[in-house]
Amino acid sequence: MRRLIALTVLGAAAGLAACSDDSPYVVVSGGGILFNYRIAEATAGIVAEVARALPEGAAVEASFENPAGGEPIVERKPMTDDRRRFSFVTPPLSGIKADTDYTVVVRVLDADGSELQRVETRVHSDLDQSILPTAPLTLGPGYARNPAAVE
Repeated sequence: MRRLIALTVLGAAAGLAACSDDSPYVVVSGGGILFNYRIAEATAGIVAEVARALPEGAAVEASFENPAGGEPIVERKPMTDDRRRFSFVTPPLSGIKADTDYTVVVRVLDADGSELQRVETRVHSDLDQSILPTAPLTLGPGYARNPAAVE
């Protein structure tokens, strides 16, 4: 009986620690740069997993460094009751260089837009964008051969 009580108290303490105000709202669980040779595009993506309940009206925002320079690429997604993961993917990118890290900032925002959490991470490219063909090799959802593609 003492062992059961001790385990219950230990479990409750662990649960309270997980819900403490110091624990993060989200954790970055993956990300990178994807070169899609068939459609001649490169994109960057990041995944943020919900680690504890977000406040009502909260949103998660990802800001990607733009390899071509200029303003970062920003995408914001609202929190929903059933959302446990936020996946962000940029539109097609240009200017990606080999052996380069690109900064990604993930922010949790409350309903008023105030920052509750900020996570800075990087996505790395081992390849230069010049490896992509100048035109898509395939067209459409069935990957039909592009007659305009240079062989």
